[in-house]
Amino acid sequence: MRIFSSLALFVVVVLIVSADAPPAGKDREAPKDAPSKQKEDSSKLAGTFHPYNVTGPHKGHFHCLISEHGLEPMVMIFHKDADLADPLPALLKKLDAAIEKNPTARLGSFVVFLPEDLPDIAGAKSETDDARLELAKKVEQAGGDMKLKHVVLCLDTKADVEKYKLSDANLVTVVLCNKLKIVEVFALPKSEFNDAAVEKIMAAVADKLGAKRK
Repeated sequence: MRIFSSLALFVVVVLIVSADAPPAGKDREAPKDAPSKQKEDSSKLAGTFHPYNVTGPHKGHFHCLISEHGLEPMVMIFHKDADLADPLPALLKKLDAAIEKNPTARLGSFVVFLPEDLPDIAGAKSETDDARLELAKKVEQAGGDMKLKHVVLCLDTKADVEKYKLSDANLVTVVLCNKLKIVEVFALPKSEFNDAAVEKIMAAVADKLGAKRK
């Protein structure tokens, strides 16, 4: 009699546990107030892209400079068009000098020009390819006039860097990063991109990226 009572009790316990368990192949539902996923880290770079390198070791090729520099400190500059008017040359010369005079900082820098009249940088059409090459010559000449040794000049389209969510209201966006994380951003409309802004950018490069020697 005790055997039958124990067996009956065991069956009842199994039924209760089975009713509480989730169906096979399914997990229990998360609490309603539990987050569905971790929040994105806004300090991380948005990702890689492959601009057309007008100058530098990969001149004439589509090459990702973020991948090249990796975890080392970088200054990325996105410019709304391909106009190298003041004070852009001053900023590029100062960055070039900072790289030259601070070799242990392992600083890298590149500029990505995003001309609106060049929507297909890859040159799928012959006329687009000709336009890219013509503009590349202009940018390369400007880089030569500035005697840049380290800062790489590039061409790209807004579509290729869409993940960076650049505002059309800004002429220049300067991104300081280290170990693939953003440490500071200067998003500047034309009215605010001046000599004072250049000095602030260079101060941040010295303070946050280690290029202290002038």
